[in-house]
Amino acid sequence: MLVIVSVSHFDGNAVAIHVARPQHDSNARQEYRSEKEIYAVLSDFGISEEAIASQLRLLSKTSVNEPLKFPPMDVPLHKLLSRGFRL
Repeated sequence: MLVIVSVSHFDGNAVAIHVARPQHDSNARQEYRSEKEIYAVLSDFGISEEAIASQLRLLSKTSVNEPLKFPPMDVPLHKLLSRGFRL
């Protein structure tokens, strides 16, 4: 499934991972407090460690709820569902 994945921070040091389908209203969000968990989810979606690290470094310089988007990617539906993202 073609999706746009983004990350944003909120409520202190918690991070939200957002998954949205382009040109659809469906949007799912999961919140994480552990960097290890964030890396695991994003890696499972096929995002490289370097790209994850880069976005998380930039995230510390953004406003609360300001999303940083990864390029659109194809993530199998079963991976999205297994991580709690219902689109």
